[in-house]
Amino acid sequence: MSEDEDWRSEAAYDYIDKLTPGDLAWEFLRRNPDYRNAYRDLVATGRLTEAIAQEFAERWGLRFRRRPSQLGANPADLLDPANRSRDTSVHRRT
Repeated sequence: MSEDEDWRSEAAYDYIDKLTPGDLAWEFLRRNPDYRNAYRDLVATGRLTEAIAQEFAERWGLRFRRRPSQLGANPADLLDPANRSRDTSVHRRT
């Protein structure tokens, strides 16, 4: 297991020091097994409608800056628990 994959490695979590409060909340939420299951169910529905997005957002305390129709071909990707913070500069490795 590489250092980046080892949960006991301090270096694997150095990026957390640079996260915004919203990014930090996302880091915790994406690890929540109930959220992961809800996301799996959301993806299984096929299409993220505005009503479904609103219900999901209310349940998990999320806010969408744009309507689902404005988010692209697969807006549910934004909710994927496999995703980290959107700020790629935070995760840059040297």
